[in-house]
Amino acid sequence: MHNSLKSSLNKLIAEIEDEEFLIALRDFLQFKKANSPGKLWNELPKENQEAIFLALEEAENPANLLSRLAFLKPKNSGKD
Repeated sequence: MHNSLKSSLNKLIAEIEDEEFLIALRDFLQFKKANSPGKLWNELPKENQEAIFLALEEAENPANLLSRLAFLKPKNSGKD
C-alpha cells in the first residue's frame, strides 16, 4: 500500500549527505510520531472531554454568545 512512498522516502534520505539536515529530519519525525493526532485528546479525563463538548454545544446557541462590544465593555466604570 504505502511501500512505494516509503521506498521513495528511503531513496531520498539515502541521497542526503548533510548530517545536520538528517538530524533535524530525524528529530522532526520522532516528534511527529510521539505527538500523533488525537493523543492529547485521548489523555484528557472523560469529564474534561464532556465539558468541552458541552461548551461547544452551548456555543451553537446565539443566546449564549456575547457580541464583541459587550465583551470589551468595561466592567467597572467607577460609578459603583
